[in-house]
Amino acid sequence: MNRNGKSALVIGASSGGGLGEAVARRLYDAGFAVLVAGRRMDPLRALAKALDGRALACDVTDEASIEAMFVQAGPVDVLVNAAGTTDASRLSKITREQIESQFAMHVTANMLLLKHATANMVRGGAIILFSSLTAAVPGEGLAAYSCAKAALDHLVRIAALEFGPSGIRVNAVAPGFSPTPMTEGIFAQPAIRDLYLNACPLGSLAVTPEQVASAVAWLAQDDCFANGGTIQLSGGAHLGRLPHLNEIRHARRM
Repeated sequence: MNRNGKSALVIGASSGGGLGEAVARRLYDAGFAVLVAGRRMDPLRALAKALDGRALACDVTDEASIEAMFVQAGPVDVLVNAAGTTDASRLSKITREQIESQFAMHVTANMLLLKHATANMVRGGAIILFSSLTAAVPGEGLAAYSCAKAALDHLVRIAALEFGPSGIRVNAVAPGFSPTPMTEGIFAQPAIRDLYLNACPLGSLAVTPEQVASAVAWLAQDDCFANGGTIQLSGGAHLGRLPHLNEIRHARRM
């Protein structure tokens, strides 16, 4: 059902309680006809049914899969890529595979999505990618992930310059630590969770999936004039620092 005359394609919406699912639901509530895409089709089909939409298969690390998804999707006004993984390793132990897998997911995949999206966005529109607090705030053990996200931030700026004349705005959101399946390990340990939460000026680093979805929905609206930016959604935690590994080790012993 297309209630505002616009369509949105949300990639990475297959995790129940995740950011992509929250974004898809929020855009549906805002009147968009929503398509959801990803690798795990069973949960995507269930979500698509709830949103009167369609589920499309897509592996963002495979260019042929990206092309096939856009062929099936048809014209879209909003593209959101919430697909992602994380990996942690100190530089003294990091492997080439860890480095390349993070850049493949967060840099190469997004470049290829941008490459193929333009053919489906002939009416203009908005593209929203997912950055991270760690792209701006260094954290030990996060070199591959956070450097890939920092590269994504610069990709957003370049894409905004190239796509602006076609009426396509490109932005990113950078959530703090949101209680999702990807971060449940942090939130399951109170002492470690408090290390992160206490570093935030608002006293709560945890942004909810619904708050992230609200920011994405604003960026998706026609009356939004933001372009080439990364919105920090961490309650001001990007102004401080992440816990050091020795602090985390101490918290684990408590």
